Amino acid sequence: MQQYLKQAMMGDELARERLILHYKPYMINVAGHVTKKFISWSDEEASIALLAFNRAIDTFDEAGGRRFLSYAYLLINRDLVDFYRKEKRENHLSLDRSLDEEESLSNKQENEKSLKEYEQQVQSAELVEEILELDQTLRQYKIKFEELEDYSPKHEDTRLALFEMAATFSKDAECVELLQRKKKLPIKLISKKLGYKKKTLERHRKYLITLILLTLHPQWEKLSQFIKRES
Repeated sequence: MQQYLKQAMMGDELARERLILHYKPYMINVAGHVTKKFISWSDEEASIALLAFNRAIDTFDEAGGRRFLSYAYLLINRDLVDFYRKEKRENHLSLDRSLDEEESLSNKQENEKSLKEYEQQVQSAELVEEILELDQTLRQYKIKFEELEDYSPKHEDTRLALFEMAATFSKDAECVELLQRKKKLPIKLISKKLGYKKKTLERHRKYLITLILLTLHPQWEKLSQFIKRES
């Protein structure tokens, strides 16, 4: 989705439509989380969330240090809060100033807590999405994601050695090209060029391919952290 985001930010309407279609469940989820009620696409809150998401695409700054989904959450949250405040004013509901200030502080604290909780959910969702992408890629190499636990090295020194192998392999253009073209680990070439033992490469083939793919796809940062933590 990162590619579609960049294209949409540059004015590609088809990429924008694909991005919106992909994140429609996310928008509804955010709207429901903010309003604390069930939201459907027939509700005005859903339209507000969609408009805010569109604005997030137009105004997102990658250099700002915040992830796009977190930024979109902030805009949707702000617009929905403004929407309810406007409704409140139109219904001629007034509060004492001191109570209003107290409510404002309470709302700010609640919003900060809500954002923190939701960012944790977003991070979990992003991890799941990255796992699905990795699983689809691994299947091209006849590997299933659920197999990795069985192939994970038991010893710390072996695990660190495999991470080093993956990093070294990923810097060799010939090895990478052969892996991606044949969907197989070029064991003979690796052994000859990089000096690793064939027996070690064969024993840890599936796990090593996974580490190489993670190195070649730096956008899977949540997944990389997860693999390093769980290994």
